[in-house]
Amino acid sequence: MTLTLLLLMFVGAGLLAALMVFVAMRPVWAAYIFLATQPFVGGIDRGQLIPLFRPSEAIQLILTTAVLLGVLVRVIRGEQLSVRFTRLDRAVALLAIVSSVWPLCWQFARGQIPSSADFQSTVVLWRLASLYALFRWVVRTREQARRCLWILLVSASFLALFAILDSLGIWHPGGPWTPALNGGPSPGRGGATLNSAIAVGDYLSYSLGVALVYLLRGRQPRLLVAGACGIIVVGILGTGQFSAWISMVIVIVVVARAEKQMARLIKWVGPAAVLAALVAGPVISQRLAGFNGASGLPQSWVVRWSNVTTLYLPRLAGFRWVFGVRPDTTLIPPETWRDIVYLESGYLWLFYVGGIPLVVAFIWFLRRGFAHTKKVIARRHDDISVAAVATRGALWCLAILSIIDPHLTLRGGADLFFCLLGLSANLNVPLPPPAPRPEVPRARPLGGVVYRPRELLAGGAHQASGP
Repeated sequence: MTLTLLLLMFVGAGLLAALMVFVAMRPVWAAYIFLATQPFVGGIDRGQLIPLFRPSEAIQLILTTAVLLGVLVRVIRGEQLSVRFTRLDRAVALLAIVSSVWPLCWQFARGQIPSSADFQSTVVLWRLASLYALFRWVVRTREQARRCLWILLVSASFLALFAILDSLGIWHPGGPWTPALNGGPSPGRGGATLNSAIAVGDYLSYSLGVALVYLLRGRQPRLLVAGACGIIVVGILGTGQFSAWISMVIVIVVVARAEKQMARLIKWVGPAAVLAALVAGPVISQRLAGFNGASGLPQSWVVRWSNVTTLYLPRLAGFRWVFGVRPDTTLIPPETWRDIVYLESGYLWLFYVGGIPLVVAFIWFLRRGFAHTKKVIARRHDDISVAAVATRGALWCLAILSIIDPHLTLRGGADLFFCLLGLSANLNVPLPPPAPRPEVPRARPLGGVVYRPRELLAGGAHQASGP
């Protein structure tokens, strides 16, 4: 080992320690750093830069550890910390337990030894649940919540720009962003730095929810908010994914309904759709050309249906869907032209991993999420409610689009969803002060005559009466 390498390791360890101390002292920076980095490192495969970890997972682990160390120091110093568990908290915990403990116990009950891939698969929802807990706790003020959402909009705008360039073939991320199982870039699809057009579509759609609420509420600077909305919409179209386009429509409708702006939505949707179609025309036309094949459907849809019917449904037969098959849903295909197959259906993923118990836990989670966001939207009108509106749109996307993709655990989009969910469930950020009530002029006695100001008189006529 050379002296230069030793010096670099020493400097790196020092910088890491300094970062952890800084985050331990200012926990909200864990939220800032994660939101700023996730869109750009979330697509780097496990082991590419860090052994056993994705860079996004390593960043989350470091930030969470630093926050917990800060909590431990505060407890040692005698600071009183209170934790209040809500129904939503219990629903998130139940979903994580049923997706991890239950499948492993069922494997042991059948005499099967879980593989390392099975154990790794059970960690996913626990990692997402920890993101929910992080954002639910570290944000303490209205200013910090607003800063989180602005960081999200800026990073999402850059991700949208990368998706546009990627889909047009102008720029494609290489180097560490090259997938370990590289099938080459998909023409007309903007996977960008998340290395998945579906993941980019989820991330941008959920971010669009925040941008639209800001736009409808007249948040300043209005021009910057409108620009973020525009580039995010074009970026969603640039993904070339029908599921991303559907999720964008779902989010727009949910936001318009939550903000009681359906009339404005109807006026905007026509011109906005025409403008977006002109800007992203090459990508849209390339995707629609897939329907001109012999089967009348895009080839990716044909392959996906074949995977489900020939590889996964037979494994769920014989009532194995009742309690699940195993946590790891990847399969080795019989063909030689591909190395691995992923289960591309969210609800089938639930049945495959945990059977009916996991499906019930997921439905209960959706129910609690809808009830929670409805309550927050009705009670608040600050940035916490902005996160709640965006979360509600994401919940509808999960409920509908999980038919075709496992959006609950999809990298990038799932991370952002649990961040927004945790922020919307934050109990530390105080409610904004109520607006002062206008003072109503009172009747005043003047020399034995009660004088009532003109504002109190019906029709504006002067009236007076004796004592």
